[in-house]
Amino acid sequence: MKKSQRMQILVDLAKRKEDSAAQQLARDKAKVLYDEQKLQELREYAEQYESERNLLGLSAYLTTNYQHFVTRVQQAIAQQEAAIGRSEQQANMSMRRWLQARTKTKSMDWLKEKNHKAELLVETKQEQRQSDEFAMRRFLDSLR
Repeated sequence: MKKSQRMQILVDLAKRKEDSAAQQLARDKAKVLYDEQKLQELREYAEQYESERNLLGLSAYLTTNYQHFVTRVQQAIAQQEAAIGRSEQQANMSMRRWLQARTKTKSMDWLKEKNHKAELLVETKQEQRQSDEFAMRRFLDSLR
């Protein structure tokens, strides 16, 4: 088996790892978008309740309960912001892993192509040598 063919096996393995890293990156980016969407929903929910409280003119007891509820919603917002931070950090790590895998795949592919070109050069020289030898034999045969 030629070296370029052996290298192709390594390129294929590197490509699979790259594809796997790309799929993980896509999942992590989708998670960030999902978390951001949930945060936006929580913020809209909090704004809605805050605007309704101002319109309702609640009693002191209901205002206290209402404020506790709004505080819990604000805590949920803070937790969701932290979740987004973690999701973004995970997505960034996945991006780095994918870039590393991509770089490795490109390097291996370049090396495989380099070997393939070297093999073609050797084959071309052998063919030329054989052609020259054949031509020389024909010439010598024609002299006899």
